[in-house]
Amino acid sequence: PTPCRSSRGSSRFSLATLSNMGERKVLNKYFPPDFDPSKIPRTKKADLNPNFVVRMMLPMSVRCMTCGEYMYKGKKFNSRKEDVEGPEGEYLGIKIFRFYFKCITCSAEFTIKTDPKNMDYAVEGGAKANFVPYKDEEKQRQEQLDAREASEKDDTMAQLENKTKDSKMEMDILDGLDDIRSQNARVARLEMDDVIGRHRAETERLQRIEDERARAAAEADAGELAAFAEQRVKRLKEEEPRPPAAATASSSAAAVGGSSGAAGKRPRLPPGMVVQPRGATPAGGASSSSGAAAGTSGAGSSSAAAASAPAGAGPRSPPGNT
Repeated sequence: PTPCRSSRGSSRFSLATLSNMGERKVLNKYFPPDFDPSKIPRTKKADLNPNFVVRMMLPMSVRCMTCGEYMYKGKKFNSRKEDVEGPEGEYLGIKIFRFYFKCITCSAEFTIKTDPKNMDYAVEGGAKANFVPYKDEEKQRQEQLDAREASEKDDTMAQLENKTKDSKMEMDILDGLDDIRSQNARVARLEMDDVIGRHRAETERLQRIEDERARAAAEADAGELAAFAEQRVKRLKEEEPRPPAAATASSSAAAVGGSSGAAGKRPRLPPGMVVQPRGATPAGGASSSSGAAAGTSGAGSSSAAAASAPAGAGPRSPPGNT
């Protein structure tokens, strides 16, 4: 409805427009006292098996039997859905549905229906489902169960053997479960501090063992070296020749002189030079005076001092005191 304008130019709505706007927001409708629902005209029921379009994805990978096109699982289609009629339309009270698809290349139609027995989908026609490994394993397992039931039907011994195998398998499974439970309980009782303490103790024990081994190896090497050195010294002493007696005496005298010189810490004088000690009197007249003069003045030659001074007159002195 369009608003009507007054002479003043202001927009106003009609009464009918205001009433319609109010009814749109009312939740409760008004029913008159003489309302009879049986007088409402009824339409015919629609078809019990209608076909309506459903947007869905392929539940499995299929191949079109017309053109050979592969269509993979999860591809979206606008499929038609309908109920399966007849005795095949239900399984244990569960309704079975059929879906119609069209190939993406040749537009050929193929159908897929639900399979409540195996909790899966099954291809009816127009396409072929690709091989699925786990479905083949389930099929083989079911065939083995069927063969076992057929063998146990008339053979009592086979039935007894199968029961024995089943009981043994159950015992093995129970033993494995007990081991797992005990291991889990042991792990649950462990704490972080206990684990760290055990690790440290084990590390210290291994380090102690290594130290003992290293110490034993070092002692063994030291013993071998000492034995080798002792044998070598003994062999050298046996092979060394003995020196003559004169050489031994001269070497001992030299050793004694060297030790006394080293003890007195006096330098060695030139050969033929003798130093008189302080306060000592010379043995001869002219020779002693000449020796004393040479000793006090220090201007005489070394040869004259050696000739004037008597041999063995006193201990030796440094060269500055001549």
